[in-house]
Amino acid sequence: MIREYQPQDLKRIMAIWLQGNEQAHNFIRPDFFKQNSAIVEMLIPMSTVYVQDIDGVKGFIGLTENYISGLFVDPHFRRKGTGKALIEKAKQRHNELLVHVYKKNNDAIAFFLSQNFEIVSESINEETNESEWLLRCNVEHNVRIGKCAL
Repeated sequence: MIREYQPQDLKRIMAIWLQGNEQAHNFIRPDFFKQNSAIVEMLIPMSTVYVQDIDGVKGFIGLTENYISGLFVDPHFRRKGTGKALIEKAKQRHNELLVHVYKKNNDAIAFFLSQNFEIVSESINEETNESEWLLRCNVEHNVRIGKCAL
């Protein structure tokens, strides 16, 4: 079941966030995410967050307007539809979705491309000095054909 974030979810969300970042971004110095976790913990309640709750939080998506500020899934629930379900929830709420993905994060890039996102630009992340892509998905509601149609 996908539902809105509740304050009691924060500890589990932060554990999934930290583990996911450390696993997916082994090209970034290991302490970077730990150093930024307090900021993220403060920002989560200010964002629109949906969680996949199957006997506890198994994944989440954080949105700031139509920008995906985070999509993380517990390693045991990856490749089982959790990420796709969270993206579908975001597509129900927005006509366009944007997300930055590190160019070296091949799994995330493949996932977003499989969800009909397109690469629109490349830049350097100022905090990590790593190359990242901006991906966009145009959502066409109530239409059967077209990119990202619901």
